[in-house]
Amino acid sequence: MLVKEGLGAQVYQHLRHDLMAGRYEPGQKLKLRDIAVGLGTSVTPVREALARLVSEHVLVQVDYRSVCVAVMDLDRFDEVRDLRLVLEGKGAEHAARCATPADIAELQSIHAQVVDARGRDCYPDILAANQAFHLSLCRTARMPMLLRLVETLWVQCGPLMHGMTRWPVVMPRKHPHVAIIEALQAGDSGAARAALQQDIMMSTDALRRYLTDHVERPEWAKRSLLKQASAAGPGVS
Repeated sequence: MLVKEGLGAQVYQHLRHDLMAGRYEPGQKLKLRDIAVGLGTSVTPVREALARLVSEHVLVQVDYRSVCVAVMDLDRFDEVRDLRLVLEGKGAEHAARCATPADIAELQSIHAQVVDARGRDCYPDILAANQAFHLSLCRTARMPMLLRLVETLWVQCGPLMHGMTRWPVVMPRKHPHVAIIEALQAGDSGAARAALQQDIMMSTDALRRYLTDHVERPEWAKRSLLKQASAAGPGVS
């Protein structure tokens, strides 16, 4: 249950967190009234929150009562991935210089949740724990502006992470999370950056295949294309 003060902002943050954690898939429809019922609030703050996410190009308006999670094309995916490599890599570098034992213990605990979720084949928990690891690593860097930028990228790519549960990811003998933790323990910023970037890159093929083969164009997009073709007249295929 949410309190009344700043309700629209709270709903926005709640939905933003769920998007980052992979609770929604690309193309999935979100109904205003269903969200309101789930959060125990009226539709007004939900409508405000959804409108804000639409303006940020995270969601796409379908009709008055619903929106869809935006579907990335490959160019956008490549741009987001490349920005993550730079920004999260920089965060890993700084984290290796200033991580405390408590920071490292938190990362170890989160990675243990990833391992546990994989053992249970619980994909929602895998996605949520993986996202928590990456953002915790950025917080360890003590760079609040970088963290905000990385969170913005995760709002974009969080829904896409479902691709890792549907296409095989080639895992190295040592999980990159473990290599990151070891680099932080050793204070090795270069190794921390390299392990973080390996973690991002190892899922690239699976996510690109997910985009091209498994993310079907949602109905709202099909209707939009048909409308455009009709308006253009004969000769449009």
